[in-house]
Amino acid sequence: MATRQEETYPITRVTLTIPKPYDSVLARLQSSIKAFDGEGLSILHHASSLASFEAAVESMLGPHQFMQFGAIDHGRWTGLYGVRPGRRSVRLVFGNPEIAITMIRHDYQSGLWVPVEALLVEREDGCGTDVVYVKPSTYIVRDAATVPLREAAEALDAKLEKLWAFVSEDEYLKD
Repeated sequence: MATRQEETYPITRVTLTIPKPYDSVLARLQSSIKAFDGEGLSILHHASSLASFEAAVESMLGPHQFMQFGAIDHGRWTGLYGVRPGRRSVRLVFGNPEIAITMIRHDYQSGLWVPVEALLVEREDGCGTDVVYVKPSTYIVRDAATVPLREAAEALDAKLEKLWAFVSEDEYLKD
């Protein structure tokens, strides 16, 4: 018989409002996370050794060390239901297996949370873009006593902050 366990713990959802047009924000983000079609990502499935896998990953990373695994264009279909017609919104899934393994080696279940996701939403007034994401360390680390996992997840937090600083071109986010 199956058993079920539920855990409840707080997470931190971040909304970064960037006072730039949606197209500009999306283009800047995509310039830093390489996007591939399904065939391009299949390289990862055919690697025969750790060295060939790492070489394939390295060739697929953008300047901020992330690659895009997928995109869901919510803006294309939500208007059909009368929800924010004409407003653009895309959910992006991106990450880096070499970053993911730094967490998965300490808690295999953290694989549920990597790669990470972000939602880009055109603001209703058309004067900017909201970037919505969950701070990875707040959902990956369930037990604060797991120090190596927490450190790896916080390193991912820092890498994402650098990415958002680049995307927003805001000095306050930069180190």
